[in-house]
Amino acid sequence: MIVTVAILVCITVGFIVAAREFTQSDLLAIVLYAGLAAFAWNPNAAAFAVMSVCAVGVIFLGSGGDLLELALAAALVSATCVPRVLFAYAALLTVLTVHISVTGSALAEGGLYGVVGIAVIALLAGLTFRIVAARESILIADRGRVMTELGLLAREEQEKIADELHDGIAHDLTLVLFHARALPLQPDEPARNVSLTTIEEYAERALANIQSLLTLIRDGETSRHGDETTRYQGRLVDVISSLATLLRNAGIPTIVALPVTSCPLSPAGERMLTEIAIEAVTNIIKHAPTSGSARIDITDRSDVVELIVTNAAPSGAASRTWSGGGRGMVRSRQRLEQLSGRLESGPTPNGWLLKATVPVVLNTTHPSR
Repeated sequence: MIVTVAILVCITVGFIVAAREFTQSDLLAIVLYAGLAAFAWNPNAAAFAVMSVCAVGVIFLGSGGDLLELALAAALVSATCVPRVLFAYAALLTVLTVHISVTGSALAEGGLYGVVGIAVIALLAGLTFRIVAARESILIADRGRVMTELGLLAREEQEKIADELHDGIAHDLTLVLFHARALPLQPDEPARNVSLTTIEEYAERALANIQSLLTLIRDGETSRHGDETTRYQGRLVDVISSLATLLRNAGIPTIVALPVTSCPLSPAGERMLTEIAIEAVTNIIKHAPTSGSARIDITDRSDVVELIVTNAAPSGAASRTWSGGGRGMVRSRQRLEQLSGRLESGPTPNGWLLKATVPVVLNTTHPSR
């Protein structure tokens, strides 16, 4: 646009130099070209500048050339300006065309029809460009949206794989590693058999979880995620009993306190507490294997079910400390918040405490009530 206007200005200057005269028409032409160049920065202001210059030329100088230039500039106006400016431009073009046809035209015979034809063609060309540009913008926006969605899907798959690694394989390998280290230190044959059995069982679990992970990577789904099952099947109280056995087999005396009746939890809430209990027990075995004792409490309150897991450092020694803010705790907290629950964890004077609460299902009839 700017290059074209510069060429037109050079041509006009050439005519002025050749004629050795600077007329009003030459001044209007230069101002008109400046207005055309302004379309690159402010199309609406440029349109009004072109309208003003051409109106002066047609009304006061009777210039048919200015009317022709106004018709040609309709392409720029229809391509870049807002609708109200385009309507004003078309109205002015119509008025000036009628004016020059009534007062006497400087155009050749039939030139008026040429001006109308040029205006229509220019208008259609500008609108076509505008439609194509709008369509291109829509396509670019759609492509950006698709790329964003693909990024979210990829992130979701990464989270699934990371969850599978942490929740399944890491948990099982933690137990395998613990009992493999403890095996040479076991004092008697029954204790060694417990360690060997645990190593074999959880090595098989880890292998199954690796196969599940490979299925997730290859097919995008696993039976665990698809069926929304946990690593320990059965009721929450049964899972807690199994976890307590794991702690006892690891040499950590464990007390379990469970409600007499079943907890009024939704399947998602019970599954969530199960996963948090597994995470807590795994952390005790991994980070505090010399704990003097541990305790798991399930309390059925009026509006929530509460899970509390604590462990105590051995007398005269400090257990290995950990931040309590690893991936497992972070993910558990995020999932629990989706169920309107809460997860708190932190050190105590002689160990560590984790407390998780999940709202009860209000429409579930509780036998004890």
